[in-house]
Amino acid sequence: MKPGYPFGIEDSDWYVRLLFGCTMAIMVGLGGFGLANPGRMSHVLTAGKTWVLTNFGWWFILLGFVLLVSVVAFVSSSYGTIRIGGPDTTPEFSRFAWLSMVFTVGFGASILIWGVSEPISIVQSPPPSPMPVQGASRESMALAFMFIHEVFPGLAMWYLPVAIAFGITVYTRGVAEYRISSLFDGALMGRSLPAWFGSVRPTIEWCIDAAAVIATIGGIATTLGFSAQTMAAILGRVFGTGSTLITYAVFGLIALVFLLDVWLGLRSGIRNAARATMVLIGVSMAVLVAVGPRTFMFELGLDATGVWLSDLFRLTLYTAPTSAGNWAANWTGFWWAWWAAWSIFVGSFVARVSKGRTIREMFAVLVLAPTVLTWIQHSLIGGWVLAPGYQEPIAQAMAESGKPAAIAEALSITPMGTVLAVLFVLVIAGYIITSLDSAVFMIAAITLGTEDPNPRNRAWWGLLLAVFGAMSLQLTKFSAIESLSVIMALPFSVLLLIIVYASYVEARAYREGTDRSGS
Repeated sequence: MKPGYPFGIEDSDWYVRLLFGCTMAIMVGLGGFGLANPGRMSHVLTAGKTWVLTNFGWWFILLGFVLLVSVVAFVSSSYGTIRIGGPDTTPEFSRFAWLSMVFTVGFGASILIWGVSEPISIVQSPPPSPMPVQGASRESMALAFMFIHEVFPGLAMWYLPVAIAFGITVYTRGVAEYRISSLFDGALMGRSLPAWFGSVRPTIEWCIDAAAVIATIGGIATTLGFSAQTMAAILGRVFGTGSTLITYAVFGLIALVFLLDVWLGLRSGIRNAARATMVLIGVSMAVLVAVGPRTFMFELGLDATGVWLSDLFRLTLYTAPTSAGNWAANWTGFWWAWWAAWSIFVGSFVARVSKGRTIREMFAVLVLAPTVLTWIQHSLIGGWVLAPGYQEPIAQAMAESGKPAAIAEALSITPMGTVLAVLFVLVIAGYIITSLDSAVFMIAAITLGTEDPNPRNRAWWGLLLAVFGAMSLQLTKFSAIESLSVIMALPFSVLLLIIVYASYVEARAYREGTDRSGS
């Protein structure tokens, strides 16, 4: 047996071995510390998140706006017609399978978790006076901010820049290395570089890839943490207070399904899990409409939509600079940092499954279609939990036991809540499986520098993320889970601007080369 075979790195060079070994060691050490000292880990992570958002919340808000403008300009230009993989490449997946993978991988269980807790939190602690939109009720304002953060413009800001860059650089132009560091080639294209840069370039590229892998792990670990604690809270309501063993049993089953998906691969594993999750989402939303406060759900959804659309940019750039506290940074800044941490693996994965589609088609499946789907879901979920008779007990449960308790309480006071709880657990499990599958697929691909990483390497990354999921169940504060993505996204946020610039350079060079060859 060759050295490194159990880890799937037997034929790799020093770059891959060092990248795998160092990032794995750093994250295993962090996860192990969290399991051994959950109280201390909670304190450290929460303090780190507070520092980042207090000092750099404005930066994430500004960066999101810059990325939004850049993406819309890129897609609207002639570069939007560039086909991922080249003009002769045909799509690998059907439209439904394509949309299912993009949607379930890109948005995760946050639709259920934050769809309940964020509107309730904002109603209880609204933006400081003066309110960003005068005349709107607290409920409509809260749901409008939910739309901003997870419908639009959030959908257009973070994933698409990486997806465009990866699609053009790796699949269309065809660079030799399947890595995040390859996305920066365009920024150096045509420039006269000093002689010494050649000797330090491998080190710089290695640091970029390491930062990308660590940021990705932070983003997915945050979602796994949300999902784990929320699932535990729901199961506690359904099966009683002694649900810890049941929760671990469910996660054990998820792990078995995940390992099966690893061996089945992208086409059979992730695709089928994503399609099944989409069906479960549709069924659960239909049941919610049937048993929930329908009239209020529809009316609040429409009213909040008016607030959202009429004051889109006001809410997006809201910072409340003359008010005490960090309300905007703690909400919008947190969301944008989380999106940024997820952007690496989701963007690269979307590019991977979008070969044969144009940039504009990718915009449609990553922004336009999900905007409609998430708007419907958040309108229904937000209207459900903010309805009279629901809002007060849910708010009380969240104040006493934290955000995971909010969705559990909502289910407990809803007719046929047990049926809805089972559906929600299945949806969360589906989100976990698809997100975990795609995350380890892209982490392994970036680490190994290959489009189709071997199952052994992917299994190790999956095991690492499972450790973080288990650690999250031990953390004493839910806010500590939120901190992972925020802390790990900050160092990578500046690189997103370079990626956007490099995409324009790559697209221009590709278009000019195509025009010359065509003539």
